Amino acid sequence: MTGRRRSGGRQGFALALVVFLLFAIGVAAAAAYEVVGGEFTLSRENRESVTALSVARAGLQRFIAEQMGSVGDSVAYAIGDGIATVTARRVLEQDPSNYLYYIRSDGTVTDPRMPSSPARRTVATYAWLRTAPLKQKAAVLMAANKVTYENAGTVADGSDHATAMDCAGGGTTGVAGTAAAGNILVQSGATLTGNPASQNYGTRAAVIDSAGIRWDILSNPSFPVEFDGSPPDWASIPADSFPVVRYVGDLSATSTWAGHGVLIVTGTLTMGTGFTWQGIILAGSVADVGSDAPVVQGTLVGGLNGSTGPVTFQSGTYWYNSCDVSAADMSLSYLDVMDRAVFEVNG
Repeated sequence: MTGRRRSGGRQGFALALVVFLLFAIGVAAAAAYEVVGGEFTLSRENRESVTALSVARAGLQRFIAEQMGSVGDSVAYAIGDGIATVTARRVLEQDPSNYLYYIRSDGTVTDPRMPSSPARRTVATYAWLRTAPLKQKAAVLMAANKVTYENAGTVADGSDHATAMDCAGGGTTGVAGTAAAGNILVQSGATLTGNPASQNYGTRAAVIDSAGIRWDILSNPSFPVEFDGSPPDWASIPADSFPVVRYVGDLSATSTWAGHGVLIVTGTLTMGTGFTWQGIILAGSVADVGSDAPVVQGTLVGGLNGSTGPVTFQSGTYWYNSCDVSAADMSLSYLDVMDRAVFEVNG
């Protein structure tokens, strides 16, 4: 009788095939996992690198945009998911009013899963520090179609009331007593002197251009200044410190506002009883002065918001002081980036 052939060989082959297929599937799955994991890692690293570059650029732009006064060595900003560390280094002195700086911004973004390996990108630029942005033109500079001085004791004087003993560069030949867009009148015993006593620019635009002020920036409430909305505690401010003080809107300034530095009034400035100021006043417009006899030792600039109406000074003393103006002007220093000079730094 013929015996039945055993199927053990086939079963063994089938089992081996199944094991091999399972192994192959496992290897393929592991390889796919590695590929997907690698692609995910590369994608994450690329995304973080791009973010780090954005953080670095944002830090650089913020540092330049918010710069006023002396330039610090370094500052760090938290921007989005990263940190921008900005450093500045002076590399050239062109003249006492213009210094070239190399400014570098390092952007880092850290993945919480890999805190020891943050993504880093760096950008840098060259920028000029303009330390004397205000062009000193007059004791009183008004973008007004008429400026009138009345009554004995009212004085506008462009002669320099500082000397070389007060500061380096003091004792200049002076500036105009008053410069305006229109006529300048002196009546009833008032005094107007300077080098020259008066100067007519003809138009408001010419007056504004002569000052060289970045009014659109300085008057913007979002632009940070040292003191905004109220005067500082003057007792805590050293006499040789000339801070920037801003008031958004119309301001009636009396003795509580008396101080020194740069006073910015975006609306109409009314100078009242007991008001004195050493340095620079920048005002959207200036109201007529009655009998309150304010004192401005430096320079008064008005009409920056477009006002060209006549201004009358019936009292007060407005004289030029080069030391006070220069000290206040330093507080308005700003960075001027060189054209097409922002670049990425490798390493």
